[in-house]
Amino acid sequence: MQKILSKFVTNARILHINKKVRQNPTSFVSLRDFDVSPGNTISLKSIAQNPNISLYALNHFTQEAIFVETSPNEDLSQRPFLYQAQYENALRAYSMSYKSFLKLADMVRQPEKELILIHSVGRCGSTLLNTVFNNLDEVLSLSEPEAFTEIVKRRESDGSNEDEMARLLDAVIQVQCRPSNQITPQKYVIKFRSFSTVMIDLLHRVAPQSKHIFLYRNAEDRARSIARAFNTVEAGNVELDPINLRVRTKFVPLLTQYADRATNGELSKVEFSMLAWLSGMQKYLEQHEAGIPMCAVRYEDMIAEPEQIVRLLFEYCELPTTPEYIAKGVKAFERDSQQGSSLARNNLKQNRQNQLTEEHLQEIHQLLADHPTLKTADFIVPGTLQPN
Repeated sequence: MQKILSKFVTNARILHINKKVRQNPTSFVSLRDFDVSPGNTISLKSIAQNPNISLYALNHFTQEAIFVETSPNEDLSQRPFLYQAQYENALRAYSMSYKSFLKLADMVRQPEKELILIHSVGRCGSTLLNTVFNNLDEVLSLSEPEAFTEIVKRRESDGSNEDEMARLLDAVIQVQCRPSNQITPQKYVIKFRSFSTVMIDLLHRVAPQSKHIFLYRNAEDRARSIARAFNTVEAGNVELDPINLRVRTKFVPLLTQYADRATNGELSKVEFSMLAWLSGMQKYLEQHEAGIPMCAVRYEDMIAEPEQIVRLLFEYCELPTTPEYIAKGVKAFERDSQQGSSLARNNLKQNRQNQLTEEHLQEIHQLLADHPTLKTADFIVPGTLQPN
């Protein structure tokens, strides 16, 4: 029995992909994205030594970590969204137990790993900033690795599983941030999906030396961008059963104050999106007040003064600020940072149905009026970098 358990902990299962069946390119990922057939086992050492195998998702119910293998010719870091690129380019998949996953994390651990962590309220230039960092030769920036999502979903607000989530989060960071075929980085950047502010405190516990950057934008302008990207205007109202409500409040904590409206189908998609903005902004304020070192950047400042903002960010991240180095970063502003993804500008419909109405603006203003602190759409958070 001991030999069987030992083999289980030191091996992963190969999963042959018969068909890719994912429907929504922006939804949360899982092994269900693929129709697979189980194959032989592979050693953890082989996975650790193969830079083409990357972490795809976690499944906390089955206590499994899912990996995918892609072509050595495909540089996933250069794609707008890592999870989409992994799915599109997956050649085969792998599964392993959490116990094996924690062992793998220790195998690839880099004790002095330098991390830059990008948080945002969504639709505010975080993908652009990811490209800024990826233009630097010694920096590897990953845009929206999806395994972190499972930690947000399974972390309990009462702290009852905090130690477990911390161990898992550390393992995800170690496995996700490792050298690729293209680069052995001096610094790693992780650009999270827009709800990551809810776990800044846990990230600070696990990686206290990390540099945190928070991006945000005028709430009305963001709502207009969300409407174009996700069709929130004509999508109808949110209607959540108790189970889905509990999960959604992990990502949007302020939803708890509007739970009755959400379960009764009385909360519009525009309002739900606005609660996500408010939740992200509020979480940043809470973490800043708690003393977690962070800086913030307004989308409007980054677009108006790209060179100044890039310089300030490089100073904060302890990166060189020579003219040549700044120029590499600023070059990212020359193209659509989401080109090649479902959210590229040329894929977003610019039609009447995607425009906010006066009623939607009133919904936004009412939610702002209800909040004790964030009273205006153009609220400036403390710690915001200010261009000259």
